[in-house]
Amino acid sequence: MTNLLYINASPRGDLSAANQASIIFTDALADSVHVNRLDLFDAKLPEITLEITAAKMKFAMELDLDEEEARQWTAIKNLVGQFIEADSYLFSIPMWNFSIPYKLKQYIDLITHPGLTFTSDENGPRGLSSGPATLIYSRGGDYSPKEGKPDPFDFQSPYMKAWTSLVGLAPVSEVLVQGTMGGPDALSKTIEAQKSQLTALAKGVG
Repeated sequence: MTNLLYINASPRGDLSAANQASIIFTDALADSVHVNRLDLFDAKLPEITLEITAAKMKFAMELDLDEEEARQWTAIKNLVGQFIEADSYLFSIPMWNFSIPYKLKQYIDLITHPGLTFTSDENGPRGLSSGPATLIYSRGGDYSPKEGKPDPFDFQSPYMKAWTSLVGLAPVSEVLVQGTMGGPDALSKTIEAQKSQLTALAKGVG
C-alpha cells in the first residue's frame, strides 16, 4: 500500500480549479494507493506561539522543554509525523496575490524545522522526508515562463520548488491550471488540457 498525502490549500472545496484538477489525478490512482486528504482551512492548525518558538530552539540545541512547551511541541511533531510518513504527495494550490494561500504558508512554517524535516551538514541542507510530489497550481491569468524566463509575478512556483527541495521531496512535477478567471468554459478547457499530464503522473504513483 502506497500512502499519498493530499494537501488541499483552498477553502473552496471541489469548486476550486486546483481541486477539480486534483480529482482527475486521484481518480487515476491505482487501487493500491491510499489517499489521506488534509484540508488546511478545516484542519485547525496550531498557531505559532512563544512556547513553540522556544521549543524549536531548545529542540535544536538538545535542551529540555518545560511542560507547556512539550505539550505544544507534540502537536508540531504529530503534524510532521503525518507528513514524513507519506510515500507520495499531492498539493492543490490556488494562487493568491501572486503567491500561496496563507494557510499553506502556516502549515509549512509549522512543519519545517531542523532535525524534523531537514538537517544540515558540511554539504548544506538535506531533507529528511522523501517521495515524489505533484504540485497543481490554479491561476486566474497566465503566469507561465515568458521567453525562457520565469514570470516576474509568479512567487508560487519558485517558493514551492525551494521548499520541497529543502525537505527532500523529489521528483517534483508542476501542473499549471491557468486562465481560471475566464469563465466556466475557459476553466473546463484549461483543466481538460492538463488531463493527460495529470493521469500520467497519477499512474506513476506507487
